[in-house]
Amino acid sequence: MRTRRPLMLVATAAVVALLATACSGNTNDGSGGDSDSREASVQLYQAPTTFNPLVAAIGPNQLMGQLHWDGLLSVTADAEYGPRLAESWDVSEDGRTWTFNLRDDVNWSDGEAFTADDVVFTFNLYANPESGSAYAGKYAGVVGATEFADGAADSVAGFRAPDDYTFEIELEDPNVAFLEELVAPIFFILPEHIVGELPLEGLTDNQFFREPSVGIGPYIFEEWLTDDQASFVANPEYRSELGLDRVYARYLATDVAMAQLETGELDFAQVSAADFERMSGIDGITLQEVEGPGVMALHPALDMPPLQDPLVRQAIMHAVDREALVDEVLAGHGKVVDTLVHGPDWAVPGDLTHYDYDPEKARDLLAEANWDASTTVELMIVPGQRDRDTIMTIVAAQLQEVGINAVVEQVEPAEQGDRIGNRTFGTLLSAYGLFSVDPASMNARVMCEQIGGANLVAYCNPELDTLLKAGVATTDQSEREKIYAEAQHIMNEELPIMVLYVPNVLGATSDRLQGLDLNPLATDAFWDAAEWTVTD
Repeated sequence: MRTRRPLMLVATAAVVALLATACSGNTNDGSGGDSDSREASVQLYQAPTTFNPLVAAIGPNQLMGQLHWDGLLSVTADAEYGPRLAESWDVSEDGRTWTFNLRDDVNWSDGEAFTADDVVFTFNLYANPESGSAYAGKYAGVVGATEFADGAADSVAGFRAPDDYTFEIELEDPNVAFLEELVAPIFFILPEHIVGELPLEGLTDNQFFREPSVGIGPYIFEEWLTDDQASFVANPEYRSELGLDRVYARYLATDVAMAQLETGELDFAQVSAADFERMSGIDGITLQEVEGPGVMALHPALDMPPLQDPLVRQAIMHAVDREALVDEVLAGHGKVVDTLVHGPDWAVPGDLTHYDYDPEKARDLLAEANWDASTTVELMIVPGQRDRDTIMTIVAAQLQEVGINAVVEQVEPAEQGDRIGNRTFGTLLSAYGLFSVDPASMNARVMCEQIGGANLVAYCNPELDTLLKAGVATTDQSEREKIYAEAQHIMNEELPIMVLYVPNVLGATSDRLQGLDLNPLATDAFWDAAEWTVTD
């Protein structure tokens, strides 16, 4: 169910209005909020690193990408699949061929026409490990992907463009939930006439992806104001009229973002639960809340000690008071679940084990697993977001109480990505995902063939793989329900990903920014940037 809470309250108006007036102005440093311009300033909750969609996605890169790039489809504000560059799509009766009907009114920002050839080109890059793509394994099931990976073919035969505005993907095996593979993370389409001229070697680090000169989104990259702040200008070739001339995207930690919302320097920010009620009392700010489809979870590296034993992971779930985290840290803006996929209802059996707060049971499980209390469990986090910073501190303390020597490690986003890739992390705290639309959303996170890609925990269970492959091979709903009931019990018992809770998505806009409809995916907050306007 979706809820939304538009709140606009009047309080401390005189002081805040005075500060907002004093701090706004027609500057070009990203401190937007200029009431006389068509500019807006929005928050990135972490520092961005690149515009390259081939590298493993992190939230701030996805957010900037939504301004500059576009994909075939995305998640709507109602947590459903919605059209983008693809106007519509369908799947063949055998579940093996997906057809996407593309818009015929789209140009790249340099005036070059967008066609299905761009889509074929881009998906071949995603499938090509030599491009540096983090998603090469994701499309291993496409016809011809094996021959391409082996060097026996120049491209993937299953990516086809029968005409300028039709794109087809032919799969080796049926997959009725294949759309999920295209939505999360967003697979932006790249311009063949530009990127096709770049050398494949070193493509992920090519300067073009630091300062992309051509795009297809509503707002095109203009310049880096600092290493983690960028400006974007309206795309003159965009397919609809735009309401803004310029957008500033700025990395701001929670405290700074909240302060700048209050002074009028910022027009949109994600709001921590701890700030939500306080912000509701500030004049000139509108709050939005949406039930989240994602999770906040602990991700252990299972290809190395110390959390390879499921008993230890079960102990961790009993050691953490998850209900209290939601009630006290999130102030009730979330819910506790016991498995990664928490929707739709038919995909969640009613007899899953509930991991309630039970420190004594946690100690018993650790004893059964012969746990060595001197073993260090590293909890890695990218700091800067108040809720998760607080959560991690509490989790570490509660693990220590039951005999787990948990140590919090704070890293920058780039280091986090490197350490995941190099397999030099212990356990990562991260929030992400669309796990309420179709249970196939767990596939990329836990299937053996996804290790090295989205399966960052490196979990591999052939029995689960068999079930998950069967689950996307049939359209029989009752059969799918049976299959996923088994799969969910495995996930619930083995806990390759330890879900702490499902957070609601909270956001705030200045009253001058109109048209921003909060997306249930925090990483898709700029999905409707083409609809944004500002008032005088």
